[in-house]
Amino acid sequence: MKLTAFDLELNQPSGKIIQIGAVVGDTLTGEISQRLSIFVNPNEPLAERIGELCGIRQEQLDQGQNLYDAYLEIKKFHTKYSDFINPVTWGGGDSQTLRDQLGEISTAWCFGRRWIDAKTLYASMIIARDDQTPRGGLKDSMKSLGLTFKGREHDALDDAENTFKIYHHMLYLIRHSK
Repeated sequence: MKLTAFDLELNQPSGKIIQIGAVVGDTLTGEISQRLSIFVNPNEPLAERIGELCGIRQEQLDQGQNLYDAYLEIKKFHTKYSDFINPVTWGGGDSQTLRDQLGEISTAWCFGRRWIDAKTLYASMIIARDDQTPRGGLKDSMKSLGLTFKGREHDALDDAENTFKIYHHMLYLIRHSK
């Protein structure tokens, strides 16, 4: 089965979306077959701290898409390549944030009413093992499972890819548990 994992980066203090990253990966093999990164123009200055944290420049946002067009692009990506309507996210807020910021859209919502929260699955697995306290960040959580975070933290595409990677690993552990 192929699933979409996606991540958002937000400007502060407004919380407006400035980048959408998404990947489509195979839950059996772990292979990522498609990648998508979109810069979104929030029509406001990029907070200096967010620019440094995410590695995003104001020029990238100024040349970015409006949120509606960015949504149409991710909708096309998701419906073309993914076998399952619900996306994988790290935490539960990204799907809702995207939907809230779109407001009343004139096209059907492509992700369904739910999402697969890899962070909650990770925390549940660690609690069930009773061997450590769950860590909150994606990079630290991956490290605790013997995985290596690849890319730059707070880059939406890299975070989406690593979210899929940890989710695939947890599926593997579930499949092979006795």
